[in-house]
Amino acid sequence: MSTADITIHPPSSDHPSLSEGTFDRSSFMGKWGVAWSTLPMWKVNVTITYTPIAGTNNNTKFEDLVEYRKESAAEGSKPSTVRGVDTLTPGSNAATFDWKGSSYLFFVHSHWEVLGYGKDEGSGLEWAVTFFSKTLFTPAGIDIYLRSSPNTSLPASKDTAIRADLLRRIVTAVKAQEGGGVGKLAEGGFEVPGIV
Repeated sequence: MSTADITIHPPSSDHPSLSEGTFDRSSFMGKWGVAWSTLPMWKVNVTITYTPIAGTNNNTKFEDLVEYRKESAAEGSKPSTVRGVDTLTPGSNAATFDWKGSSYLFFVHSHWEVLGYGKDEGSGLEWAVTFFSKTLFTPAGIDIYLRSSPNTSLPASKDTAIRADLLRRIVTAVKAQEGGGVGKLAEGGFEVPGIV
């Protein structure tokens, strides 16, 4: 996979790869590691788990659980968590969602979307790039997710050089995206240690 194989779309894109019937929300469910981000609060071992809500149609509504650790956290300590519910945004593409916090964050809302996704056949890693609007507590930002592909005959690469090269190529593509201020926002990004 070259950088040319990594396509990042601007926010609110109507590209066919993000349309209903092409973007498979069921395949997007599960646990992802945040490998790179522009969000200052992410420090170490950040994961996001998307879980379908029973009785909803075609994963148009699902729960998410963010788990993360602070750099000063003791090894083996319980991670900090943020829970919420995501709902497909009406009138948008198939990869754009409205987030509402759960529990004590019930009053917090956000808007986020997938700008690109794919699978690196050579390493067995899946990737996704998400863009999120600012909330009361966080600025607008970009995350790059990585995870081992459950649908590959190859084991996920534990070779840090291969992982680093894939991440470098995705970051390069994100920074090259000119629509919606994505490239400029990406200039403030950093690698998040501790996953994949």
